[in-house]
Amino acid sequence: MNPRFANRMETLAPAAVYEILKATTGGKAIPFSAGNPGSEAIPHEKIANVVSKILAENPSVALQYGMTEGYAPLREKISQYLKTNLNISSGNNRLLVTHGATQAIELCAKVFCNEGDVVITENPSFVGTLATFNSYGINVVGVDMEHDGMDLDKLQEEFDKHEKVAFIYVIPDFHNPTGWTMSLEKRKRLYEMALAKGTLILEDDPYGMLRYHGEKIPTLKSMDTEGIVLYVGSFSKLISPGLRVGFLLADDQYMDKITAAKQVSDVHTGMLNQMIINRLMEDYGIEEHIAEICGIYREKLQIALDCLDEHLGNYISYVKPKGGLYVYCKLPKHIDSIEFFNAGIAAGVAVVYGSAFNVDPNEKSQYFRINFSSPSKEQIQRGIEILGEVIRKF
Repeated sequence: MNPRFANRMETLAPAAVYEILKATTGGKAIPFSAGNPGSEAIPHEKIANVVSKILAENPSVALQYGMTEGYAPLREKISQYLKTNLNISSGNNRLLVTHGATQAIELCAKVFCNEGDVVITENPSFVGTLATFNSYGINVVGVDMEHDGMDLDKLQEEFDKHEKVAFIYVIPDFHNPTGWTMSLEKRKRLYEMALAKGTLILEDDPYGMLRYHGEKIPTLKSMDTEGIVLYVGSFSKLISPGLRVGFLLADDQYMDKITAAKQVSDVHTGMLNQMIINRLMEDYGIEEHIAEICGIYREKLQIALDCLDEHLGNYISYVKPKGGLYVYCKLPKHIDSIEFFNAGIAAGVAVVYGSAFNVDPNEKSQYFRINFSSPSKEQIQRGIEILGEVIRKF
């Protein structure tokens, strides 16, 4: 029997980065290709403690159905966390707990976009989001990035081309894959441009609290006086990706439809997982945990940068990230990033070639991305040494 698929699935295929991860998981390759938190940064013992308490004290709530909007105590703690740490007040906003940031983004695509609608993203961008948009038949328009964020002159050119833009998708802090951060000036200008165009901004902020150097830059949502910013956050990089707990904060006028869309998708996010995050915040404090993991990642980042300078400094360039999980490295013009990737795999090191993150994956890239949070310090040192050996062969 020949399978029949919906039209929107005809061009949808697994993202290259996930295929890379699948091919290298459990193997001997040093994993610079992942986007995972380091295992030492996941609070295993604390999670085990709170699970025991939850199941002893309140199993009927933890193992039952819950409200689509999310576990009320957790929603309150997230709201307070956003207000205290990011100056994002509740105002007319409502909060929805989701299965990770990915579901929050998928809900926005479902609620705000018809097939063929235009969504503008940074180029390159996070592959999971690009795949989500493609699955809904959205016309994804990429705007090239500069080291301080999206090229806003080119954004204006795209605004002039398209009568309607459903929303603009951005990762302002420690962008994936580049690690670059949007400047305050560009954030202010982007907000004003979106407001004048009458379009929404989908702000994806999984890395904002993972800052190792410099001062925090205000989020777009903290500037939002008109309710045009849809703000997405996640505990995947802060606590555990396996728990799949994220959230979406948006103006009240949008949340009934977004909540209804989630309800038909999965009813609600797993109650036990929500209660684990809530109890961790209650018993141990999220700020203390973030400070601890930032110390871990700050050291790993410095090791990675020192090794890149030592072993590849004569061949590559990069912008030193002030936080996040990635370093985006630019190769010489004569080296194709996919060829470099293949040579790395053969030598036992897995990076991700830059074209995997392009809006048009067929567009060539001089870049490759490394993740420094997942490998051990010893793997970082040895892996980059091997990459140095690889690049010299080119």
